[in-house]
Order: sequence, then C-alpha cells, then structure tokens
Amino acid sequence: MAEAGAEAIRDRDSFLEEEGLTVHSETTRVGITASFSGSSAFGAADGPVQVSIKGWRGDTEAALVRFLDNKVGRPVNIDNINYIGDIMYVTLPYRDIAQDLLKLNGIWFSGNKLSLQLRTHPVKFRPGDNSRNSYAGGESGAGGSGNISNAGSSGDSVVIKDRLMSLLQTRANMQSNSLDLSSLSQDSIIIALGADPSRDGKIFKAILVIAAQMYPNLETINLADNGFHSLKPIADIGAHFPNLRNLSLMNNRIADIRELDCVSSIGSTVPLSHLSELILIGNPICDIELQQPNGAANYLEKVQKRFPTISMLDTNPVAPILHAEQTGLESNRNSLPKELPFSAVHVFAENSGISDLVNGFVPGFFSLYDGNRAGLADIYSPAAQFSLMVDSTQPTSAFARSSADSQKHIDLSAYIRNSRNLTRIKSHQKRISTLASGHMAVMQAITELPTTHHPVDEAQKFSFDAWEVQVPSSGSPPQVLAMVVVHGEFLETLTQNKLSFDRTFVLAPSSPGSAAASVGSPCIIVNDMLTIRRYNGFHSWASPLDGIATSASTGSGSSSSGLAPEQQEMARALQEQTG
Repeated sequence: MAEAGAEAIRDRDSFLEEEGLTVHSETTRVGITASFSGSSAFGAADGPVQVSIKGWRGDTEAALVRFLDNKVGRPVNIDNINYIGDIMYVTLPYRDIAQDLLKLNGIWFSGNKLSLQLRTHPVKFRPGDNSRNSYAGGESGAGGSGNISNAGSSGDSVVIKDRLMSLLQTRANMQSNSLDLSSLSQDSIIIALGADPSRDGKIFKAILVIAAQMYPNLETINLADNGFHSLKPIADIGAHFPNLRNLSLMNNRIADIRELDCVSSIGSTVPLSHLSELILIGNPICDIELQQPNGAANYLEKVQKRFPTISMLDTNPVAPILHAEQTGLESNRNSLPKELPFSAVHVFAENSGISDLVNGFVPGFFSLYDGNRAGLADIYSPAAQFSLMVDSTQPTSAFARSSADSQKHIDLSAYIRNSRNLTRIKSHQKRISTLASGHMAVMQAITELPTTHHPVDEAQKFSFDAWEVQVPSSGSPPQVLAMVVVHGEFLETLTQNKLSFDRTFVLAPSSPGSAAASVGSPCIIVNDMLTIRRYNGFHSWASPLDGIATSASTGSGSSSSGLAPEQQEMARALQEQTG
C-alpha cells in the first residue's frame, strides 16, 4: 500500500501540474483562500455562532435577512455573511439567536426550501482586500493555504494531494473493492479545499488519478449526488479501473443519453467493458426516455447499445447482449458457439444436473406455495427479491377465443395494486416500492396474494426452461446460479378463477447445514419474478412433458453427475415432504 501511495503521489503531481487545477466558486463578496480552522472561539455559550444556509438563491441577500428577521420575530443581528459556492455562512452574536434561526430549517423562501445547519466546526473567514468577507487560512500545513484556487506554490500542492488521499482513505472499502464518491460537494475535505465538484470536473480527474494508484482493483464506484450534467469529468474511468463492474450515477442531472458515450463502447477507446450493473435512477434522462412511446424498451436498448455487458440496470435484472469474455478481454475462456435456430422443445434444461435440480425444486415449491406459504421462509435467501407483474390484456389466440375460462371477466385488483409492470409504471418511486427486497418483505408480499392451487401432477399443463449462469465474485471463482422459467396455470381457491402464469427464479445452491438444506431444499431462491396473465391454456406445448411433472409423480429424477449425491437426496426429500 505504501508503494502504491508513493506512485499515486508522483502521478497526481504530474496530473495537477498539467491540469493547473483551479476551482472558481460562485461568490458575491468572497475571496476563497484557505480551509477549515483547526480551532476557533466560535460556538462558545456566550460567543459568536456560525450557521450555514443552503437554498437561498431565489432572492437577494437583503430579502433573505428581512425574511429571517420576520420569521424569528426579532432582528437576528447577523455579524458577517460569507459564501462558498451556493452556501451562505452567517455569523450570529449569540447561541440563543442561532437556536431560534435553526427552528426555520426546511422553511420555504422564494420557491426554495432552506437548509440551516449549526457549524460545530466553523469555517473561518478573514477580511479581504475588497470586501469584509474572505475565507481564512486554517490547517494550511507546509506553509500553504491548502486551497485549490491558489494552488500555485509547492506547499499548496502538497496540501491538496495529502487531503485528496485522506478523502479516498475515508471512502474506500477494500473488503468489497468499492469506493464511495457520492455527494462530494458536502464532504468537509472538499469544502476545505474550496472546490465545487458540480462546476469544475478537474477535481474528479485528480481523484481518479490518485484512486487508480491507491486502489487499482476497484470493482464498484458510487458517484451519486454529484450534480453531473456531463460525464466528461470521469471519461477516463475505464482506463483507470478496467475491472469496474458496478457503477452508480444515481441522482445526478444527466438529461441526454449521449452523455453516456464518453465512458461507453460508442465514444471511448477504453470503455467499461466489464460493467455488469449501472444505476441511472434519479437523472432526468430516465423520465425523458420512459415517457416516450415504448419508453422502457427503448431506454433499455439505448443503454445496452452503450454497455452491452450489463446484467442489472436501475436495480432490475436484464439479459446482457454480450458477456465479458466476448469483448476480447477474457478470451482465454473456451466456449462452444451454439447455432440457431434451435428446434422447439417443451422443456429445456441445459444439462442433466440442472434438470434434476428443477425436478426436485419446482414441485416442492408449488406444493408449499399452495398449501403452506409460511413454509417457504427457509427457502428464500435473506437478500431475496420478489416482484409481481400483471398482464391484463385479453389473449387473442384461437384457443382463448373459444375458452370460457379465457373469456371470463376476472377481477385482478388483488394483483394489480402491487403490480410492477415496467412498461406502464413511469415513476421511479413506484418502481422501487413495488419491489420486495429482503426475506421479510418477500414473505409478506407472497402471503398477501390470493390462495392458489397449481396442478403440478398434470404434466401437460406445465413447461420450464432452465440453464446455468455465472456471476463474477470478487477474489473467488464465479458463483454458479440457475435460471429457471416456469410456465403454467393455477386456480384461485376462493374464486375458482383460472389464470396463466410465468415465474422466473434465480436459484443458488443451498449450503450444508443451512435452513434450506434442513428442510430438504437443494437450493435457495435469490430472485422470484411472477407474471400473471389471463388464462391462455397450454396449447403452446401440446405434447406431454417428460420433465417437471413426470419426475414429480414418480418422486425421482434421472441420476446425474451434475448434482452431488447429497443434493440429489435433498431433492428427493423435498418432494417427499411436500407431497
């Protein structure tokens, strides 16, 4: 780590000198020249107190002072007013006045909500040449001011570098290979440097250069809440962190999909080729794209055009267009290409091990789901997710047009109120609230649904597709999961309404001694996505199955070297326990 830190200092020296790193904060009467003061008389019981005010820009300073006087009910007697960016710092003569002022936190002023905070570690200011308010030197260290805007001397440069390294050390998590760079404008180190990341991207360039030397193996970076309109300040992120897999740009101000180009395969020579998760929630781009015709599909298409390897977008799983090894960066892995088109089959399992796993899991799951949903508690993982989507459109197949069950008017309100149909839900808040995350939330969601009966003993009424997926895991071999998509029908026991469904499970092997293993389940549920549709029969797979239902009725599946003997035994035990 010490060697990496030394290299970081050499690289960032060169970078800062080449860039001439300067931040120009918006100030009315302020010359920013230094950092936090290490000690101050501010905050004494009978001495001056400093309060910061955000959100005042809707009117003039004089109008704000009059407003505060009126709301407090007496003159607040502000001694000094200073600025760093959009934040106003006021000095009050007595603590009781400050306490009265803080009661106004959250009040609206000229169309903006004011945020008032008591500065327990006040920012110290000193008179400037042309004003009564200038940001004073505090912990300048090495004889420098420690301020980016005045970083001309070598002493200033050393202070800036040291403070940026300190910032990274407080925000890095080496256990998860992650770096949290969210809300940098509110970080005390950034404020002390007089920097405004939302207006000058050079601070991000400097941070990335240093971080790449200190933590070259980062896989996750959080850049939420930084006011990004453009991603040009982080355009080199792919060069600095070639193994980056997870990137959050949540709650920024990106309004054009093309702003993603500079870090993507479209506009960068070093794109994020291993990216598996991207979060854009809270950016104008999401609302703009989703409000267009066929918005959700087009939004996904545009993002995947730029990041074809992602398997998670805005916390939702998506099918990657390319896998990392197909980008040429992991060409050492041998894979046999599959020729399309495949012939249609009623049941697809990638291998016999997956087939045995599904034949053991699915009948047992639906038996518990129908007869004792609380019994599923041990089978969902602690971090499981569940979502429900309702397709209320009338089926148009020839079968449906002649089927009384398909034509029957059915009240779907018990499902629709929790439906997460992403083609219709445009609100990000609703998209998040309808996703049950965590063991307790999942169990509550599924137990609130109407009681059902799935005829799993009737082979012809069900079909499934199952295959393996590999999920990269930091510092260890990829985790092998099973994707299982079940198609079938069920009966609502109270209404006797017949409905069709599709249910997608993401399954992980259950660990020996785990709660799932103790009840005989060979796997745990990581993700459960249920789609409910009006009844449309099983004509799409008219011939009998030799998969799920056949094995369920006989109580055994084919022997397979793909499952360990103890897992095969678990599968059989689950079938016996659940009938």
